[in-house]
Amino acid sequence: MAGKTIALIPARLESSRLPNKPLKKICGLPMIVHVAARAMLSSKVDQVVVCTDSIEILMVCDSYGIDVCMTRSSHQNGTERIAEAAETLGLTDEDVIVDVQGDEPFVLPQYIEQVAAFTRAHSFGCVVPHQFMEQMGNLNRVKVVSYRDRIIYFSRADVPCYFGQIQQPLKKHLSIIGFRLSALRTFAANAPTPLEEAERIELMRLIELGEPVGTFLQEGTSLSVDTPEDYELACRIMERDALFKDTIERKVLP
Repeated sequence: MAGKTIALIPARLESSRLPNKPLKKICGLPMIVHVAARAMLSSKVDQVVVCTDSIEILMVCDSYGIDVCMTRSSHQNGTERIAEAAETLGLTDEDVIVDVQGDEPFVLPQYIEQVAAFTRAHSFGCVVPHQFMEQMGNLNRVKVVSYRDRIIYFSRADVPCYFGQIQQPLKKHLSIIGFRLSALRTFAANAPTPLEEAERIELMRLIELGEPVGTFLQEGTSLSVDTPEDYELACRIMERDALFKDTIERKVLP
């Protein structure tokens, strides 16, 4: 039995860098609706669920016909939140869970499908795809250090450091993450680890606990909205985004 593919979208209102981020409107739609609507366009995803502790987010999603799983308000990060939701929804290790961050308004359905396919085809309990990036010195962009298809480390610093003969390209951590239920249970059952707290990168917990985390190069572009500057840029880009103009705007906006 192959199991289901479930897209879980963690969302909370309390963001220190951009408060009320999921409900900020981009071209007339709340950001969380952009993300969910794009995920729902995939014919290979069996269910899309927003996971939140916010009644306000629940009401907005409900008004657009988006499924919601209410979770505790005590969660420190999105991975803890979707771990609770996975249990509430009765998911099993046969299922592939794709964590789609609620601040990725330009996520494409095929990105979710690629992560799900890679997760299903490999033994990793967690899969974090990457893209190459040229921008240096941006602490809001998490970098991946990997050997072949296995991640060794995450950092907000520009790693690996160029000190040898060959400069390695920076690999940007993408916010569409594949999970098996067992890895989510391991994450949720353990307290934050030292490097996780130092870097403020939650998936360092799995690395420090010895859990194998996989990766692959995902072609294309991405923009996570972390700051007011990101939000302003997203608003400008969405005005000419093909998927929004051709499909979502017509289907979702009144």
